[in-house]
Amino acid sequence: MYEQQQKNLISPKAAELILSLRDGDVALLYLYLCCHPTNDRDKISRDLFLPKQRLSEACERLEMLGLLSSDALSPEAPVPAVTPPAPPVMPEQPDLPPYTAEDVIIRSSSDNAFSTLIGEAQLIMGRPLSTTDLIKLLGIYDHFNLPPEVMMELMNFVADLYRWKYGERRRPSARAFELEARNWVERGITDFDAAEAYIRKVRDRRSQEGAIKDALKIVDRDFTDTERRYVDQWLDMGFGADAMSLAYDRTVTNTRKFSPAYMNKILQSWHDKGLHSLQEIQAKDSAHSRKAPAAPAHPGSDPADVWGIVDII
Repeated sequence: MYEQQQKNLISPKAAELILSLRDGDVALLYLYLCCHPTNDRDKISRDLFLPKQRLSEACERLEMLGLLSSDALSPEAPVPAVTPPAPPVMPEQPDLPPYTAEDVIIRSSSDNAFSTLIGEAQLIMGRPLSTTDLIKLLGIYDHFNLPPEVMMELMNFVADLYRWKYGERRRPSARAFELEARNWVERGITDFDAAEAYIRKVRDRRSQEGAIKDALKIVDRDFTDTERRYVDQWLDMGFGADAMSLAYDRTVTNTRKFSPAYMNKILQSWHDKGLHSLQEIQAKDSAHSRKAPAAPAHPGSDPADVWGIVDII
């Protein structure tokens, strides 16, 4: 008997997660499943006098907390805290080869494209290039084997990023060009069309940033690195600011705070269902398309009426 009681104890982590929702239906369902593991929703609905719509929503919330598997109604041990999507792991790029000032002189005198790049870099950086700058520029151009037109796009893209982040007071360095070049090579951006497509994508996302910050109630600050990785992931899924606003509202309603990890669960759930626009979500997601329950055929025949259960969600 004691062993059975020990087996059915709720872990502190599970209790904290459930308490964070302040949802009686979720707590009731979890306690029931700890004692009576079953996947029979009709039986659960009858035993708990819980209408099926509310039961479905309670199941969904337990799934989002990681306390219920998606294919069975038996409570699972709490999953570890959800970690933000990590940046893609790329193979480490070696340092640039040790070019010399003599290499720069030879290359600039024999390669008109490289000479043009030097002139463009001077305009972007706002000063004559040092020997170190020239060696770095040659290393990027030669080692990464980027076409001149791609190098031109890259340098101006970096300059645009600097203006956006810091205003005109800061100009990019040759080192900034190198870092972005490594990023492009790792992403396979090595021709003009790929460069143009990438720049359009970044600019489009930048144009949405204000609306997304409004949706997430972020005021007078930039995204944290974690928030930016989440936002990039949500944009990759196909969500706009309006869908994120709805997910944010639901997150704060359920957890009383902004939790990117919890919000990610909501958006991932919609993504798995093929719901991305605000209209699709409101029309087809069960948690947002609630219908008033039909009146029972006879007064008092609905268990919820008998027991005075009210929908507190």
